[in-house]
Amino acid sequence: MNTIISTKDFMVRYGEKVILSHINIEVLAGQFLAVLGENGAGKTSFIKALTGQNKQTEGTLTVATNRIGYVPQFRDISRDYPLSIAEFVGLNFNHGSRLWLTKEEKQLITQALKRMDLNQMRDQRLGLASRGQKQRAFVAQALVKNPDLLILDESTASLDHEHKVQLLENVRTLQQTTNMTALFITHEIKLVTDFADGYLSFENGKVQQGDATQLQTLTMDMTSRHKEDEVRHV
Repeated sequence: MNTIISTKDFMVRYGEKVILSHINIEVLAGQFLAVLGENGAGKTSFIKALTGQNKQTEGTLTVATNRIGYVPQFRDISRDYPLSIAEFVGLNFNHGSRLWLTKEEKQLITQALKRMDLNQMRDQRLGLASRGQKQRAFVAQALVKNPDLLILDESTASLDHEHKVQLLENVRTLQQTTNMTALFITHEIKLVTDFADGYLSFENGKVQQGDATQLQTLTMDMTSRHKEDEVRHV
């Protein structure tokens, strides 16, 4: 399998502050990895480096594609948001002064909507959609250009358990059938054990990489530590 992300002694800093230090990882194309770690552990800084938004880096970071789909953690879509679900997905085609879509772009929008089970409600206003439908629309927008790498930034945080599982099942099926690589940033470790091939765990400026079997062990260890912390604070 080809490597899609690799680092060698990679570092991220903001001014004099080192966020990540001497990171050495290798992500194979077609993997589904959970990206774990507490807030402030460096997950966002790493993702920004992957997408070219953060240039304050040292060492080597190699990303073997520029076709990256990103689903942010939060979008404020109010009930009066005017665009339909299909129009919203089509925003990923940034045309500048050109306002129309080509035939191929329309086909790609339909394909993305079908992948997220949204094609039958494509003309519904996004503002009137449920949370689960909105989240699937966000993912569809990221998928519309058929990315090699999909980054989900806590994309299930606002959903109930049923819709969380449904979203991850959709992404997992797509990842397996297209060989797309998926990075899923989450705090819900138990949720991803049924879907992820492995993990990247961020802690104290370091990154640990492991496979699916190690993810099960990591889940038990972190659950145990959380229980110990709760006991100490009682």
